[in-house]
Amino acid sequence: MYPVLLRIGTLTIHTYGFLIALGLAAGATLFIYQGKRCGLKEETLLGFCFWVIISGIVGARLSYVASEIGWFLRNPGRIILFWQGGLALQGGVLFAALGALYYTHRHRLSFWRLADIAAPSIVLGISIGRVGCFFNGCCYGKPWVLGFIFPGSSPAGRAFPHQPIIPTQLISSVNLLVILLILIVFRRQGRWRGQLFPFFLLSYSVHRFGIEFLRGDHLPIFLHLTLAQLASIFMIILALGMVWKRKAR
Repeated sequence: MYPVLLRIGTLTIHTYGFLIALGLAAGATLFIYQGKRCGLKEETLLGFCFWVIISGIVGARLSYVASEIGWFLRNPGRIILFWQGGLALQGGVLFAALGALYYTHRHRLSFWRLADIAAPSIVLGISIGRVGCFFNGCCYGKPWVLGFIFPGSSPAGRAFPHQPIIPTQLISSVNLLVILLILIVFRRQGRWRGQLFPFFLLSYSVHRFGIEFLRGDHLPIFLHLTLAQLASIFMIILALGMVWKRKAR
């Protein structure tokens, strides 16, 4: 709706970039707070945050660029401008997990312990970021009589000019807040130790698979499923494998 939050001279602050940064800051703050309560050192938590955030952003951007490779080959200078919109969250989650695995292996830490602490923080950050998608007009839904009309300059407005469309960004944000509350309850129960991250991966993937039926920015590529839905199936299988492995131990 409002892609530019503020202009100060030649400086332009994009709403999407601001809310992505806010989501990262909120998630990192929650993670460090919870980590300290679990007895972990601040420098360990900060190092983990650094690797997870950097690898997550790189993975999310690379995944998005790969999905729109034709456009980016014609506009290579815009590949690095991720703060203006264009992050594929599933790729970001997978790359962030790889970054976490590298950091925990290098410093001989428990991946599952840190991943459990990080799971609610990741959900909080993504939920805030989805609001940024709404203001940017990306990740939009299909036409719906009770939906929102986006400006013609936004991706949603260009795809469906003067048509109300489903606010899938806000629906996703609310769904993620529900997942966050469930994770907090499970964490307090204690018996879900080592399974919070797989549960996050599973619940987010189920949500993403379903919300794709409402989105209007992705076309089916195989068996009437979008690339994001195929990725969700892979992540669901991966999450179930994690749960099985943890239970076997």
